[in-house]
Amino acid sequence: MDAGSTVSEGALAPPARACTAADERRIEQMVQLYFDVVWRSLRRLGVADGTIDDAAQQVFLVAARKLDTIDPGGERSYLLGIAVRVASDARRTRSRRREVPDDDTTERVDPRPSPEELVDQKRARQVLDRVLLSMPMDLRAAFTMFEIEGMSVPEVASAMGVALGTAASRLRRAREHFHLQVRRLGLHHGGQRV
Repeated sequence: MDAGSTVSEGALAPPARACTAADERRIEQMVQLYFDVVWRSLRRLGVADGTIDDAAQQVFLVAARKLDTIDPGGERSYLLGIAVRVASDARRTRSRRREVPDDDTTERVDPRPSPEELVDQKRARQVLDRVLLSMPMDLRAAFTMFEIEGMSVPEVASAMGVALGTAASRLRRAREHFHLQVRRLGLHHGGQRV
C-alpha cells in the first residue's frame, strides 16, 4: 500500500464470526422475551423518551456481538447489565448536548383506561421517575432491577458485575433513599402516609 492510499476502518477490524441459524434464533428469542424489560429498564435508568428505542436496539446489538459469552438462562441479567451501561452512555451523551429536551411530548395512550386513570398513572410515573433520578446510578440500577423488574439479588449482582453483598447493600441503600424521598414529597400509600 502506498502512502497516498487510505484504508476504510472496516478493513482494519478483525473478521466477525459468522452468525449461525442457531445464533439468529437465540437472538430472536432474546428480543421477544426481554425487549419490554430492557425498554422499561432503560426508561427507568434515565434514557430520554426520544432515544429509548435506539438504546434498546444498542443493547441487543451488543448482546448479539457477545452472544458466545452469555450463559444459557442468564440472558435477562446479561441484557440488563448491558442496559445499565447503555443508559449511562446515553445520559452522558445527552448531558453534553446543548439541546433542550422536549418533555412536553404526548404519550401514546391506550383508549381503554379513563382519562382520570391515565392522569393518575402519569403522575405516579412522574413521581417514580423523579425519585429514581434523584438516586445515584448504582443504587437506581439495583432498585430498578430488583423492585421493578423482579430480578433476584444474585441476578442483580451478576447484571451489575458486583459481589452479592455489594448488590444487597446497594439495594438496601436504594430502598432507604426511595422511602426518604417519598416521605420528603409527602406522598401517601393506601390511605396512609408512606
